Amino acid sequence: MLKKAFIAAVAVAFAAASLALTSCEERKRPKPVAPPQGEEIVASATAAQAGEADAEPAQAQDIAAAPIETKADDIDWPVSNMHAKIVTSKGDMLVDLYPEQAPKTVANFVRYAREGHYDRLIIHRVVAGFVIQGGGYNKYWNERATHDPVPYEGDNGLGNYRTTLAMARTLDPNSASAQWYINLRDNNDQLDHFVNDLGPRYGYAVFGRVVDGMDVADAIGSLRTGAGGPFPAEVPVETVTISRIDIIED
Repeated sequence: MLKKAFIAAVAVAFAAASLALTSCEERKRPKPVAPPQGEEIVASATAAQAGEADAEPAQAQDIAAAPIETKADDIDWPVSNMHAKIVTSKGDMLVDLYPEQAPKTVANFVRYAREGHYDRLIIHRVVAGFVIQGGGYNKYWNERATHDPVPYEGDNGLGNYRTTLAMARTLDPNSASAQWYINLRDNNDQLDHFVNDLGPRYGYAVFGRVVDGMDVADAIGSLRTGAGGPFPAEVPVETVTISRIDIIED
């Protein structure tokens, strides 16, 4: 697609340009930095952090092994009776979904899961100590057809803290479709919805949280990365397959 080709061509330039801030207030809450990862994107770390994704395995393992502090442990998260089990080749992750806070986003994710959209796809992006991302490609780098994008719900009050599940998207806030990511650290300052006197800074919609199996996410996040498919970097060298996503209701 021309859109993808264009995004890939301007990746480095855009990542650098998006670090520029336009006000004193925004210096306190920097703009999301968004390098490409196919049709959908999630804000990335700075160039230095992105470089960690291609570190030698020992360095990546050190990142995963270090104690990770998170404000998520101090938050009174919503009680949920809807869950998702993400079954991968590295292990399972159990996620609480939050349909009251993000009704359209959860319904969208559940629809894809029940249709089998995620079956045999891969985790196509790993940025060590930042995020892991999937739901877009199979191991042959083919994409499946998606439904209409889901309206923006990034202002629902749920923060991009470690363990949370959120939607990837393009620069258009209303463009999220099937791809999602898991925060490996507290990314709320970079990825959350924020409003000041200049107007809104659109973030990324959190709609769930890993409540069991975060060690699996960390293990995936520690994998060595390199080029793969259409991407020049941030692709795990070891293929991590999403066998399926099961929706569980109490």
